[in-house]
Amino acid sequence: MRTNLAGRIAAIVIVFLLLATLATAIPGDRTLYPAKPGRGVEIYVVDNGFHSDIAAPRSAIVAAGGALAAATARTTALPWVLIGWGDERFYEDQSPWQGRILDGLRALAGGRPTVVHLWGVASRPDLAWRDGVRRVVVSPAGLAALLRRADRAFALGVDGAPIERPVQHDADEGFFASTEGFSLVHLCNHWTAGLLAAAGLPMTPVLDTLPAGLALDLKLRAGA
Repeated sequence: MRTNLAGRIAAIVIVFLLLATLATAIPGDRTLYPAKPGRGVEIYVVDNGFHSDIAAPRSAIVAAGGALAAATARTTALPWVLIGWGDERFYEDQSPWQGRILDGLRALAGGRPTVVHLWGVASRPDLAWRDGVRRVVVSPAGLAALLRRADRAFALGVDGAPIERPVQHDADEGFFASTEGFSLVHLCNHWTAGLLAAAGLPMTPVLDTLPAGLALDLKLRAGA
């Protein structure tokens, strides 16, 4: 009897997740992605197993202008920039993650401050790291749309400039206040997927909850 009940509950959960996956899937924009042969721009999705970032050329970011460009100019002169986002308290804390599990669970409830994280990288990401790096070729228009989407995440001061947080773990690193909310349904990897969707890639938010799912999504739906 209990086995039958557990089986029914499991089936209901699977059906619910399948329906949620299909209902929230984002179609790609064929005018932006894939890039035309010889016209593409390389970006990279970089993850450490639980968090993901977008790596883009600094030159393209600065040329685009906007909040991200202003924040980048204040952060690093290195040729590649990792762009990430997340819960401020959990993101900025560098202590071992095993001791921060409860704090991470509190972040899932939402309502806490968030930040955009920028980190300069001296070499191309696939050369800087051996694992967790995926190359994506986007169109120039797709990259411009991705950068505009990133601009919207920044909180701006009365002078119109990004608000820098007084935290720095590396000489080429910066944290900036964000206006976006972090919760169970809008995690850091969802944010990364949102930037990719802005560039025209088809994305699946339910699948993109974890980096492994995001990587699978890029392979199956975007062909990246």
